[in-house]
Amino acid sequence: MQTAVYDSASTRPPASGSVAARAPRSRAAATRAILDTALLAEQIATAFYYRALTTPAILRTPQLAGGSDDPNDPGLPPQGDPHHVRYLQAALDAEAKHMALLHGAGARAQVHRVYFSADAFRHLGTSLQPHSFLGALDRLETESVGLYLAAVDQLARLGQLDLAQLAAELGAVEAEHRMLGRVIAGITPANNLTLEREPFANVDAAQAALRPYLTGKGLHGRALAVAIPTGAQVARVVGKYGTHRVQRYM
Repeated sequence: MQTAVYDSASTRPPASGSVAARAPRSRAAATRAILDTALLAEQIATAFYYRALTTPAILRTPQLAGGSDDPNDPGLPPQGDPHHVRYLQAALDAEAKHMALLHGAGARAQVHRVYFSADAFRHLGTSLQPHSFLGALDRLETESVGLYLAAVDQLARLGQLDLAQLAAELGAVEAEHRMLGRVIAGITPANNLTLEREPFANVDAAQAALRPYLTGKGLHGRALAVAIPTGAQVARVVGKYGTHRVQRYM
């Protein structure tokens, strides 16, 4: 199986009138396209959390590590909040493990770097400030949840029930991340939704929403290129505050 490598030139979808756009996908190709888009989203999220936990302007705030540059040794209240740092370490660990799960399921999309608005790493902000870190977190996780909701529906229609279940499990964790961003922001209630939003009609629409992260075009202000961290880099930042995979009960 050939690995798809995405860069700014290769993330453009086929023109609506092209043969590629009109041709129906085979079941295998449609499944692969869904998994590849999910893998791209997880690579974006992994880079996002890693960058935050290694950026002093975000980490060295009273809501996170205070005066410390080390996420594994954050400042104590009132200068820092170790619990909030642990939330982000666990989120980074989960996103990296999501990548591995999707690779194991057959996804092969690969990027070497992604892009964010540089403003997202200048100040922590809140979930209600779109150009702050927590605002960017809220948007990214909302997009991820929406992607997985669309993926569950499409994978089920393709008869890929095990993969549809995997997508539901991944999307549920992304919803946790969104809520914990609101916890860090001090917004009450953090769990403010009765039902999750469904921003995308299908996974293709979700991929279009991810395009600015892949090309650097269409972002607010200056685009900042961020490399996808290695497994060793992720492990060093996460330390002992990672997540565990729950065995299925049924």
